[in-house]
Amino acid sequence: MTAAGRQLASAPDLATPSPVRAPILRVLPGTPQAVRVARQIARQLLGDEHPATETAVLLLSELVTNSVMHSKSGAPGGTVTVALCSGPAGILIQVRDDGGPSEPRVSAISADGAEHGYGLLLVDALAERWGTISSPDGRVTWCRVAGRPETKV
Repeated sequence: MTAAGRQLASAPDLATPSPVRAPILRVLPGTPQAVRVARQIARQLLGDEHPATETAVLLLSELVTNSVMHSKSGAPGGTVTVALCSGPAGILIQVRDDGGPSEPRVSAISADGAEHGYGLLLVDALAERWGTISSPDGRVTWCRVAGRPETKV
């Protein structure tokens, strides 16, 4: 009630922010099975009710696959570290690998119907932003997914 005795109408709930959840950090073996485990980790953090769960699971899967396939992490004893954080600004996904001979880059679409090489195209198309940070000790490839799907312009 206001001082005049009238109740103020509240603004409609147009964009309820996604809940903040504790970040998750996991070190996984650099094997193809790490992709499945990473997907489970994302679902554990976000839950099925989060509007961007499917996008985050897909992009995390692509980044972990790239780390296992194209970095030293895929060699015996290699590891991939997955970090996920969810909050009102969206979902931050980070995948750290043991580095490799080249930087991750978006490939051109292949005319020969290749089944591989589209991972970073998906990341580039679906993430709000993404990038790579390299050092002599390894590389982190990250992306941010909007808290609501289809908000990238």
